[in-house]
Amino acid sequence: MVSETVVEAAMGERLIIYWDVLWLINFVMDVILLAVCGTVLRLPIHPLRLAGAAAFGAALPLGFLWISAGPLMAWVVKTALGWLMVRAAFPLKGWRQTFQAWLIFYLGAWLAGGIIYSLAPPGEPTGAAPFWILLLLAGGMTAVTLSLWRRARQQGAWQVELTVSLPGGVARIPALVDSGNRLVDPLSRSPVIVVEEESVIPLLPEGWQEGAVGADSGLCPRYIPFVSVGKADGMLLGIRPLSVEARRDDGRIIACSGAIIGLTRQQLDPAGRYRALVPAAWDW
Repeated sequence: MVSETVVEAAMGERLIIYWDVLWLINFVMDVILLAVCGTVLRLPIHPLRLAGAAAFGAALPLGFLWISAGPLMAWVVKTALGWLMVRAAFPLKGWRQTFQAWLIFYLGAWLAGGIIYSLAPPGEPTGAAPFWILLLLAGGMTAVTLSLWRRARQQGAWQVELTVSLPGGVARIPALVDSGNRLVDPLSRSPVIVVEEESVIPLLPEGWQEGAVGADSGLCPRYIPFVSVGKADGMLLGIRPLSVEARRDDGRIIACSGAIIGLTRQQLDPAGRYRALVPAAWDW
């Protein structure tokens, strides 16, 4: 099977391009970029689905080896291709999340391309083994860079106003969406929102006392074990509120369905910017 294509290069030179090798390079790079995108955005990654999207994305650009297209058309096709790839790779909800995934995918592509260009030996052809090493190194550096960028943005972009409905009223609490909060109720496996107890204690039923597990209050109190720095066997008193909602800075309201409130006496932020930690368990 012939897998080479001859194309005219600048200054009248002729280049031989092996399209199967080019497809493999594109496929590996697309797999890396999609995996980076899913990791940074904390999207569920299904290997077969991701590989299928990468295979499709690696195959379509090969058409430019035989079909001439101007720079504008090539850019339009690549932009649409990236949109289709992230839609195929991940179970995205709505155009907002799709645009975010598409943007991270292309940021990763530009960053990885720049890393490869900067690390490649100047003026010298790169052998097969060094090239694949550069490719994997660029993917790893891209993942680390975008993850750090995402984490740095969380403090400002992921602060929300939490609205907690309890039998005694409604509490509005400044909160931080914390991807490091993976605390769940061991019985129901419900996500736990850690809240400074002073924010909600006045709204609990009369006669409520900490430790009143089993009390007939409708709050279904329970103890939730946790591990933190310097505390290997901690316990939080958890309650089930009537409802919990989080309002983002852009006005979007997230219904935190099934949430458990874990009460802590610890001050979560010495600066007082937030008084609750919300896990990234819902569609943000």
